[in-house]
Amino acid sequence: MAPTDEIAGLGPRTDRPRLNTAADLSRLKLTPTEGFVLSRIDGRASYDEICRISSLGREETLAILRKLKRAAVILGPNDTVVAPAPAHKPTRRSKSPSPERGHKTPPPVLVTDEMLRKAQEKSGDQAKPAGQEPGSLLERLDDGDPVAPADLIDGHDLPLETKRRIVRLYRRLRKLAPHELLGLAPDADKAAVKRAFAAASKELHPDRYYGKDLGSFRAKLAKIFTRVTESVQELEKARKGK
Repeated sequence: MAPTDEIAGLGPRTDRPRLNTAADLSRLKLTPTEGFVLSRIDGRASYDEICRISSLGREETLAILRKLKRAAVILGPNDTVVAPAPAHKPTRRSKSPSPERGHKTPPPVLVTDEMLRKAQEKSGDQAKPAGQEPGSLLERLDDGDPVAPADLIDGHDLPLETKRRIVRLYRRLRKLAPHELLGLAPDADKAAVKRAFAAASKELHPDRYYGKDLGSFRAKLAKIFTRVTESVQELEKARKGK
């Protein structure tokens, strides 16, 4: 394997990291950015793909991935599941039960969506159904126009209100200026654009709906996300042209 195929502190760039099923996410104090990167870990995306998805820039994303791996929150394909460290070490005054009294080591804590949600809540990044978060892109751009019942038949894994908002936005997608789509001022700086794209990615990126029955809404969401990506590029081009 060539040196360029290795990422320091992580391993081969094509490795697909997975969550450590013994890690207790409820004890982590994740920042919103770290929570976003962690939500991309599914055992299917490689390190390179995660860097592209995150929109944070390769170096910042890799720094977060290294931190998560050092904490044994994520594992490489060949890594062994590591049990969480005890919260407190026994002292001389403690009355810790001894193994001979029949006490057993607690089983590993399985990582669940609920645990990830709680970890994100602590960092102000509460996860809710797409389009239902206060201030989400779909909610913010919802014009409330009528939607025909026939347009809502499929997509059984999406909430009804989310489907309505997707249809409404899809109908006027090309009428929105890039800054309007992202909820920014026309002269927003690079950092603001990056934050807006990260929020939109978390809400609309196709990976969020892996394995879901979206029907015709999958194509609509893909086109919306593509337009969001184009809007970021257009804003960046305009900013550099000033």
